[in-house]
This record gives sequence, C-alpha cells and structure tokens, in this order.
Amino acid sequence: MAVYAALQLFEVLVASAVLLYGVLRDSPTITLLGGGYLIGKSILNILAPEGGSVYRRSVIGYGFAAVYVIAGLILVHFSS
Repeated sequence: MAVYAALQLFEVLVASAVLLYGVLRDSPTITLLGGGYLIGKSILNILAPEGGSVYRRSVIGYGFAAVYVIAGLILVHFSS
C-alpha cells in the first residue's frame, strides 16, 4: 500500500471518529465538523481523475466543506 493511500485511510478514520463522537455526545457542532472533513476528503478524491495538483483539489474540496460546515452552524444556531 502506498504511503499516500495509508495516510488517506488514517484521515478517514480520524474524521469518522470525530463524526461518531459528535453523534454520541449529541453535539451538532462536532458532528458537522466530522461530516465536513469527510465531504472535503471525498471531493478531493472525486476530482483526482480530472487532474490538477493535490493542493488545488484540496482547496476546492475543503472550500466546499467549509461552506457546508458554516451553513450547518448557522442552521443549528437559528434552530435552537
């Protein structure tokens, strides 16, 4: 297994643990962070066949994830 693939698997495990912790602690903020991280990682990998550097794909993926997390936090704030 390539080092890059092992690093990605580790990152997914960490994000999944954050997501699970948020669900178990009934914390929508932590759950959003874990979900946002997984969304960013997914978009980064979805864009791989399109080409471009890892940096470019990371900016796009985690940019979308940041929008998701911020929008979710706004919804959580106003729904309470």
